[in-house]
Amino acid sequence: MKKVKCVLIHGSGMSGITWNPLIKHFPKNWEVLTPTLPGHGKKAPKPNNLEGLSSWLKKYISKEKPMLVGGWSMGSFLLQNTINKYGKMGIEVVSFINGSPSEKTSSTPKKVLEKRIMNYFQNPIRHITPTLNEMKIFWKREEIDSIIKTCKNTDEGLLKNLRWDMFDANFGEKIKNFPAPILLMHGVYDKINPLNQAKWVQKTAKKSCLFEFKSRHAPFTKNPKDFAEKMVKGYEALS
Repeated sequence: MKKVKCVLIHGSGMSGITWNPLIKHFPKNWEVLTPTLPGHGKKAPKPNNLEGLSSWLKKYISKEKPMLVGGWSMGSFLLQNTINKYGKMGIEVVSFINGSPSEKTSSTPKKVLEKRIMNYFQNPIRHITPTLNEMKIFWKREEIDSIIKTCKNTDEGLLKNLRWDMFDANFGEKIKNFPAPILLMHGVYDKINPLNQAKWVQKTAKKSCLFEFKSRHAPFTKNPKDFAEKMVKGYEALS
């Protein structure tokens, strides 16, 4: 049986613990790695922006040589930026988990974006609370507490830089010629990254498939077993 190495990249302010309940549901021939990104849970990190994190991720991928790499939310855009800059890097399938780019760049004024960022840092835990509430069924209390601690301690400068860098990047223009097949895993009730963006990627990319989940921004919280099984199925169909 073919061995498959998979890397899952968490979202903004969270940690590798995000994926804990999923790991046991992958087949025995799968090795699932869940790194915590630099600056998450730590102050004054280096690197401290999208370019620096992409360089870090490129080195991590080059070392681990995964067949499948999935990124959730901000982790998806970090992954896209890394591949757009450095190429496929031997990855067979890339998964966007509620992190699909839009067809058109945002027309929101910079002042409005700046206000949203300032609002985020007034109480960062409030912005991940809906996801944490959905995690209560399958995650242990100490796992949720650990994620809250990571969010509180994540470097503010890093997250601000990431947001500005991602606002300035046009990820959508790269989708038509994206070098790897794209496995789209998306919650249908997501207001942060709407489902229509995933559907546009599915229609535009050279090779892709889409799984929809009755969830909001974190589709792996409702049924980790189902999510893992669909990720395996999608990988097998696209690789």
